[in-house]
Amino acid sequence: MEIDEAYSRYRALLFSIAYRMLGSVTHAEDLVQDTFVTLQQQAIHQDEGHIRDLKAYLCKIVTNRCLDYMKSAKAQREVYIGPWLPEPLLQENTIIPASIRAEEMDPFQTIELEDTISYAFLVMLERLTPVERAVFILREAFVFEYDVIADFLGKTETGCRKIFSRLKQKMENESEIEWVPNAKSEQLTLRFLQAASTGDMAELFQLLSDDVALYSDGGGKITAAVKPIVSSQRVIAFIGGLVAKGDSLVSVRVVRINGQHGLLIQVPNEASPTVVSLAIKNGLVQEIYMIRNPDKLRHIGLR
Repeated sequence: MEIDEAYSRYRALLFSIAYRMLGSVTHAEDLVQDTFVTLQQQAIHQDEGHIRDLKAYLCKIVTNRCLDYMKSAKAQREVYIGPWLPEPLLQENTIIPASIRAEEMDPFQTIELEDTISYAFLVMLERLTPVERAVFILREAFVFEYDVIADFLGKTETGCRKIFSRLKQKMENESEIEWVPNAKSEQLTLRFLQAASTGDMAELFQLLSDDVALYSDGGGKITAAVKPIVSSQRVIAFIGGLVAKGDSLVSVRVVRINGQHGLLIQVPNEASPTVVSLAIKNGLVQEIYMIRNPDKLRHIGLR
């Protein structure tokens, strides 16, 4: 198979694995490019013929690239200012012209339009070790067989089975997220936006769970809360403070963030936007994620 054909066929899959592993759009894209450079080097040295399963070979490379990156990034995470949140994937409510066939679309665009891992679930994955995260993602999201996962990670098949079984039960027991249908997700987001923007704190109080938590990621690059804000009263007070300081020229629009509705906020004097994602539990907002670090929003094109 030619490199260009392999790139076209597998780029979206590799990006999806890397994004789930790293929680970073930009680094995932970089590691996918590195993976194809490795494949090209193999071809130059006439070793391509020894690759029995190209898909598995590429997935193994990108998985191990991610594990290496996560190890090297551990020290940076330990000194990160404030909560660390993943980079969001924004999926605009864009209508794809009927004249454009699926095979003509850019694979990255396809991932942006179809990848439905919720942002809250991506946050939850941050609690896992790199190896746990790899096992869970490869099995749960991509249904790789345990012997294949074991080969990717240099582990035993039995060990991978045990890791997945334990994590599956743990995730189900501790899950605070709920996949909300698009219509309900949009309705809740619009109600939240209306209440927050108009200062209707009584309505906002009705939308929030008692133990709601707000996480604001500025990374020390821009103003943000350096600690989680917990409880409905504290979150409402925080939002009320933001509204009081607000500018009449602030632009807010509803977008889809990792398959669920959220907000894209642009403040006139700020070069990058703020992305807000809501996690829902039992019909109420359980967690609010505000991504403000400009480094995590460079991939977002504003129009």
